[in-house]
Amino acid sequence: MKFLYYDCRCGISGDMNLGALVDLGVDFTYLKNELLKLGLGEEYEIIYKKILKKGIMSAKVDINIIKHQHKRSFKDIKFIINSSHLTKFCKKKALEIFNIIAKAEGKIHNKDIENVHFHEIGGIDSIIDIVGCAICLEYLNIDKICCSNIELGSGFIECAHGILNVPTPAVCEILKDAVISIGRADFEMTTPTGAAIMIANLSMFEPPKDFIIKKIGYGAGTKDANFPNLLKVMLCETVKNEEICEQTILETNIDDMDAESLSYVCKKLLDNGALDVFNNAIFMKKGRIGFKLTILCEDNMIETLKNIVFNDTTSFGVREYIVKKTALKREFIEVITKFGKINMKIAFLNDKILKFKPEFEECKKASEEYSVSISEVKNEVLNEFRKIREIKKRNL
Repeated sequence: MKFLYYDCRCGISGDMNLGALVDLGVDFTYLKNELLKLGLGEEYEIIYKKILKKGIMSAKVDINIIKHQHKRSFKDIKFIINSSHLTKFCKKKALEIFNIIAKAEGKIHNKDIENVHFHEIGGIDSIIDIVGCAICLEYLNIDKICCSNIELGSGFIECAHGILNVPTPAVCEILKDAVISIGRADFEMTTPTGAAIMIANLSMFEPPKDFIIKKIGYGAGTKDANFPNLLKVMLCETVKNEEICEQTILETNIDDMDAESLSYVCKKLLDNGALDVFNNAIFMKKGRIGFKLTILCEDNMIETLKNIVFNDTTSFGVREYIVKKTALKREFIEVITKFGKINMKIAFLNDKILKFKPEFEECKKASEEYSVSISEVKNEVLNEFRKIREIKKRNL
């Protein structure tokens, strides 16, 4: 498993996060080009440089505003993101982060989230920080994110609402139930953008017991202190071939819903973060035949998926319990075939290949494009993969 460990003991902000992820290995030119898909290129300039913070070389990403725009509402930002040419992953991830901020602001100011007018968060710099985060996470292709306690700082900050004490109401609302610390420095160390980035992506606070650090990125903060004001992000991999993790099962019994609608809900659940969705036929009270809808998910997706169940099915209640899952270590190898490049999923046990299979959706796409059967495509991929294995064995 590949994961990011965020050391947030010096706080986190949008620009610190971008700096750390670029320092970790995200190609800066790629990031800039993807951001242009928002269609806001005339409003800003993004600059990357390396600087020293208390003797530690780190990355600083700055957003220079060229053209000032009126502050945007959540509705405005959703339109910009949804009408852009960004990938589906980036759109979904960016909107998740903005949605967390909008909910917090809406609760604090007693407004509907669609009509929440962001002030600092609605500026072009925050839009770039949040969308840039989504682009970087897709580029790194990690499995999980975990973090240390999140330091919030102290003191006061001047904003659109006047002078507020730190941590601000928005940060407190976003980080409810998170592990935090306060008072390391007399300034704001975690911004609403930084807090929302963590909550939207966090899988767990504690990292796996055994792991290897592959890369380290440092994102520089703007403030100077008697400690390095840096966000440290480590790209790590677990050591064991088997990974035991905790996930959540959501269940509900349904006996008054047509199969077509249930099929639609299952797809919607998968599209919105469920790891697995399946149904079992069951006998219910009064001898009626029904379905048990089962959803496997990470903790941070529970509320989203519950809402879908309540809004899109006839269910009146959802059962919820934690399960332990043992997963084999897996890798993907790109195999070049006469039908194009197709990924092979490989599972390991005791450092040896246990099983492998071609990715079905890619085989399906090749089957349609070349007008051949899926089995022919699969056999071609398997044959080419076996050739690769034989070559590797001969070279050992």
